[in-house]
Formats: sequence, structure tokens, C-alpha cells
Amino acid sequence: MEVHLEPIGVIHTCFKEKFGIPRQPNLAAGAPGTLEFFPEFARLEAVRGLEQFSHIWLIFVFHRAVKKGGKWSAMIRPPRLGGNKKVGVFASRSPFRPNPIGMSCVRLEGIESTVKGPVLHLTGVDILDQTPVLDIKPYLPYSDRLDTARDGFAPAPDNKRCQVSFSDTAATQIWEREKAIPNLLLIITQVLENDPRPAYCRAHSSNNQQESRTDVPQENRVYGIRMFDFDLKWQASGNKIRVLCLDPV
Repeated sequence: MEVHLEPIGVIHTCFKEKFGIPRQPNLAAGAPGTLEFFPEFARLEAVRGLEQFSHIWLIFVFHRAVKKGGKWSAMIRPPRLGGNKKVGVFASRSPFRPNPIGMSCVRLEGIESTVKGPVLHLTGVDILDQTPVLDIKPYLPYSDRLDTARDGFAPAPDNKRCQVSFSDTAATQIWEREKAIPNLLLIITQVLENDPRPAYCRAHSSNNQQESRTDVPQENRVYGIRMFDFDLKWQASGNKIRVLCLDPV
């Protein structure tokens, strides 16, 4: 059986690389995105009535999720289990799948009519910039929310939120940019509260140990996240994260 899927458009988000993207939608509720349709699908009648829904499902392609040799693994190590325990790939939301298809439920803030067709304005995105979108479906609370559903090894959101603070330099840079990027302080805070570090880094930091791969104490390591048009530089110690600066890229 031959299956052919054609992307209907592309999503533009503030996340320019994999590192730092929230691991689930709406963990950074303010994270913005826009969906632009390719010319063949850029028709206002195709989204007529969609404005009546507060949230939508996006079906998309993990276009940058390529493993060495192009092979997929039957077992993966989900971050939720600390990166140490394995589960089957179909029991996870890993991007490394036989068919690299993802889905996210995001908030629909509005639909803009442009000369190139409709543009969807979204928040709560957890998707890499320039990701191809395969389909859109409205979120239906009465059927999509199942209060009696079991939730396996992820029974609740991770409540181990990090405390985020800002250097004077970072605070000034954010203040200067918030006119162009509304809610920038909130977006950065929400992204970092979820602790984007790999599981092994979080474990070493909480144990106040050195990371054996680099022999650099975790509290001295400077991390970077590509967001918008800058590289967000920050350090972590235990559950405390301090933003150092926003380096232009």
C-alpha cells in the first residue's frame, strides 16, 4: 500500500534548535508560533469556522529527528524517567519513530487574513521552527478529554519547577526587546522553569557532582538556547537557574 502525505504549511516558532523546546505542549503557555499555508492550501474557506475553537491539534513531521544510519529503535529512554529506564518507542512521544510524525494541542489565538492566505497565530507551542505541518484538527473537549484515562509513567506534570532569576544585563536586554517580542520575560521564564537540561545533567547537579564527560562543575557550565533572534545564555545550580544575557545571533 502506497501512502503519500503532503505538508499543508510550515510553522514558525521561537525555538531555533531542539535544545530548550518544552517537552510537551503548553508547558510554556506563552511560547508563540504562526502557521503559514503553502499556496495550494492557502484558502480562507479551508479554515472557515476554525476561529470558533480555542485549541487545535497540529499533526506535523519531526523533520530534524534523524538518527545515525536512519534506523529507528524499538526501545528509547524517555526524559521523564530520568534518561536511565527504557520503554517501547510506541509507549513514548519520542521524535525518533518509524514514521517521524508528531502531534501537539496548542491554543489558537487568532486567524489573520493576508495577501498570501490565512495565517494562524498560536501559543503554547513545543515545535521546532520551520517544521512542516501535515494537518490541523479542532480540539473537542467532550471527546478529546478523557478524565478516566490512565497515564502510565507520566501521571502528572513534573512539579519540580526551577526558580529562574535574571542578571541585570539580561533584565535590561529583555526590557529593551519586549516591545518587539511581547511577554518575552514570561516566555523565557516558562521555558527555563521546566529545566531543559538533559536528565544526566540534572542528576549530577542535584547531587552536586561534576559531569564526567567534561569535568566541568554543573554550576559553572553556561548553557545556550537559540530563541527568536538571540542565544539565551544561562547557568544552573540545583533547581535554580540564572539567566546571564541574550547574545544576538
